[in-house]
Amino acid sequence: PGDVILASKAGLFSCPLRIQVPTPEDMEDVGAVLSLKSGPGDVILMSGDLGAGKTAFARGFVRARTGIPDQRVTSPTYLLSNSYPAGDTTIYHMDLYRLSGKESDLDVLNMDHIMEKCISLIEWPSRLGENVPSNRLEIKLKIADVESSDESDDEAKSRVVTFEPYGEDWRKRIDHILEEEYLDDLIIT
Repeated sequence: PGDVILASKAGLFSCPLRIQVPTPEDMEDVGAVLSLKSGPGDVILMSGDLGAGKTAFARGFVRARTGIPDQRVTSPTYLLSNSYPAGDTTIYHMDLYRLSGKESDLDVLNMDHIMEKCISLIEWPSRLGENVPSNRLEIKLKIADVESSDESDDEAKSRVVTFEPYGEDWRKRIDHILEEEYLDDLIIT
């Protein structure tokens, strides 16, 4: 998509937008912010290493969108898909890691229906192959390379999260988030 310049009260930003998220609780807050104005047909593709915060992001998103602050949100690694009723739609949190990437693997998940009529939070989107929708938000999560008192404690390390919007709708939503300054304290310039 190339760099896109977004305006906000705090100044100009270019997409992809990068933020630094210090704690799992902050990652949940980022998910909650991204749930604003979400609705049927929204697709969020999340990639990142094990422990990078994909489930924490999904937990915040689901809890905010459903309005259930203590909703149990777990990794769908072994089930492939967890669903959460959310008013006018359903949120599907999927982990495609165990799939081979063949189109027939996706048939059982009813991906066409889910990506058109529901909200999709999809981990390991590379397994979608050619089935990546043109209107989507790609989120890349990475454990930051920062000094920690305990090098083995990945949870204590912050994450760098990159948002790359595809399609005018997602660009407008990222711009709205910036205009409202929801993530200003996390933005990496």
